[in-house]
Amino acid sequence: MNDTNLRIIPLGGLGEFGMNSMAFCQGENIVVVDAGLMFPREDLLGVDLVVPDFAYLLENKEKVRAIILTHGHEDHIGALPHLLKELQVPVYGTPLTLGFARGRLAEHGVLDQAELIGIQPREELDFGEMKVEVLRMTHSIADSIGLAVTTPAGTVIHTGDFKLDQSPPNQNATDYARLAHFGEQGVLALLSDSTNSERPGFTP
Repeated sequence: MNDTNLRIIPLGGLGEFGMNSMAFCQGENIVVVDAGLMFPREDLLGVDLVVPDFAYLLENKEKVRAIILTHGHEDHIGALPHLLKELQVPVYGTPLTLGFARGRLAEHGVLDQAELIGIQPREELDFGEMKVEVLRMTHSIADSIGLAVTTPAGTVIHTGDFKLDQSPPNQNATDYARLAHFGEQGVLALLSDSTNSERPGFTP
C-alpha cells in the first residue's frame, strides 16, 4: 500500500454491542478510537469480561500514536487498562471521560504509568499524516465527542455514540455546524453508531 491508503480496522464493536475499538492506519501512524469491553453473554460461563483482540496493535506498537476516547461508558473505556498494560501510549479524552478512565486505571494499578491528555471540542490533534478534529456530540453521558479524521485519502467522520437532542440537560448540543462543514467539504466515509436507527419516531 502507498502512503495515500487509509486502513480502518475494527478491533471490536462492529455489528455487536460492546468492545468498541477501532484503529485508523495511515502510513507509519496508527490512532486508536476507544477501548471498550463487553459483559459476557449467558453462554460464556465463568467469563467476567470480554475485551477486544488487541494483537494488531501490539504487533505494530511502534506505530501507535494515541488512543482517543469518545465518552465514558464501559463499552468504550472498559478495556483501556488491559491495553495500557501492554502498550504505553498517550490517551486523549474530555474531562469527564478521563475522570472515568482514571478510576478504571487505578483499579487495575496502571494509573501511574498512563499519560492522560485532556481535549475539548473543536480542538485539532496532529498525528503526522492524520489530523483529528474533536466534535461535540450529545449522548446519554456528558462530555461525549465524535471525530473528524483528515488524511491524504480524505476525511472520515467517526460519530462515537450520539443522539440528536435539541435541548440536552447541559446545553451542550451536537456541533451541527462542524458536521455541516465537513459534509460540504466532502467525506470519504461515515462511521456512525446506529442503535435504534431503524425505529421510526423519537426516543424519549
